[in-house]
Amino acid sequence: QEQVKQSPQPLTVQEGEVSILNCSYEKSAFDYFPWYRQYPGKGPALLIAIRSVVNEMKDGSLTVFLNKSAKQLSLHITASQPGDSATYFCAASAQCSPDTCSLYPDLQPRLQTHLLCR
Repeated sequence: QEQVKQSPQPLTVQEGEVSILNCSYEKSAFDYFPWYRQYPGKGPALLIAIRSVVNEMKDGSLTVFLNKSAKQLSLHITASQPGDSATYFCAASAQCSPDTCSLYPDLQPRLQTHLLCR
């Protein structure tokens, strides 16, 4: 059962452009939405996360927008650089505390975006 969907797959952008990765989810109970980045040969690393109490979270060149009514979120990477080329995962969990948050257990390879910045 697919509860988190991500698009586009893959995404190619030019250096300096804004990269936008979209994610939708099914359960209204989800309240914690982390994004992970994975470089080839490495494990996924937490990039940025947003909680349902806010609708925008910014960290440097990264901004996450959350639309709770539409059950969608998006990750914007401003001024994309070749070093941003990686695989990005969105995830969702419910009733999550900072100590217990982890990748959504049903996250599968289909729920990822390959970003290539040239």
